[in-house]
Amino acid sequence: MVGIVLLLAGAGLLAAVLGLFYAKDRVRNATLARLAYSELIMRFTVIAVALMVLGIMLILSELFA
Repeated sequence: MVGIVLLLAGAGLLAAVLGLFYAKDRVRNATLARLAYSELIMRFTVIAVALMVLGIMLILSELFA
């Protein structure tokens, strides 16, 4: 159960980051572009991927246990 929650939380965060890049391309706003390429957004992306990997590992451990 925890694995699924982590997987979905990571997927949601990654979808938000990808949505920010989509909005940046559609709106063409300089402030939005600076935000999209900021270090904070890159850290959110790494956290999202780590949550997804951890969630997948927990799901697999429950599946094979």
